[in-house]
Amino acid sequence: MANPLIPRAQVHTWSERIGEDAADHRTAITRLLKDQRRLSRFVEENAQSMEGTTGGVAVYLIGVILRMFDLAGGRLRSATWDDVRGAERHVSGFVEGLLPVDDGFLGRARGVERAQAHILDEALYALFVRDSKDEEQDLDDAEAFKVYMLMWVATEALDKNWRPSKGTPTEASYVHTPVDDAEAG
Repeated sequence: MANPLIPRAQVHTWSERIGEDAADHRTAITRLLKDQRRLSRFVEENAQSMEGTTGGVAVYLIGVILRMFDLAGGRLRSATWDDVRGAERHVSGFVEGLLPVDDGFLGRARGVERAQAHILDEALYALFVRDSKDEEQDLDDAEAFKVYMLMWVATEALDKNWRPSKGTPTEASYVHTPVDDAEAG
């Protein structure tokens, strides 16, 4: 069973802070990626089939997800290969229903039950909605979809291994909450 959700506003705030102050989070992200070596290897292996710098973007974004779980507090065990492969099988079952990446894609993606849906909504926002900052890489829709799928697999595997602290603010159920007008659609 999935954990209660980390609140959307908190996820967005962390995402923005990590993006704005990447150097402040780099050490933690590097440590977390090393601690989650099986998940990191899975992402690196899949990133090899991606175009250009997309693989590097995917690894970094998985690190951002790890950092969000870290910032949320609680206990995060290392994902096993069974966890990663189980999450991959679970997510793969939704691919056909999500495609194509068209005007209805975001609604279809948000309509699927997902562990830590607010983290994955932030991923959708970052990959498909907001304008890129100068230093960020713009990905075409096919590559962005591949990255999102890896982020979803990672989130499922991590959520299975995360136990929030008693004081961790959470939400019991998911309702899509846009962070700005661009995401409202």
